[in-house]
Amino acid sequence: MRFEFIRPTAPNFKPQMQALRPAFDGSDMPRAELEDVTGMVRRREADLYRLTGEGIQLWLVGRVMDETYHIVAVTGRGLSKATEHIIQRVKACGYCAITYHTYRPGMRRILNRFGFEQVELVREFDGKQETIHRLTMARVNGTEQ
Repeated sequence: MRFEFIRPTAPNFKPQMQALRPAFDGSDMPRAELEDVTGMVRRREADLYRLTGEGIQLWLVGRVMDETYHIVAVTGRGLSKATEHIIQRVKACGYCAITYHTYRPGMRRILNRFGFEQVELVREFDGKQETIHRLTMARVNGTEQ
């Protein structure tokens, strides 16, 4: 699987960010959230990646927060196939955990399948729940495994 880092100065940055729009379906403020995330990437507070592979085409925005890799947004196809690759890449970078916010029950099922645990109910709105999930990486002798 290929992880392509997309710089905010890249000529294709805007259409790549627009590809993230579906990540905010279910939000009560999808346009504002996309604008906030775009600003984070432009200010280099978060990074945008395009992941490709057999049956996989995803856009992912992530950032580091206190030794944890936080996935801000992800959308595309092949997420179930790509999740293990993402976890392994984050482990290889030495982070102690991965966190993820979601509004979607389907995303919660995918996260649960890979060992993520719901750690917080952020809020409820319009009959939906915004939750935070966390996967803690195993440590052996103080090093990431």
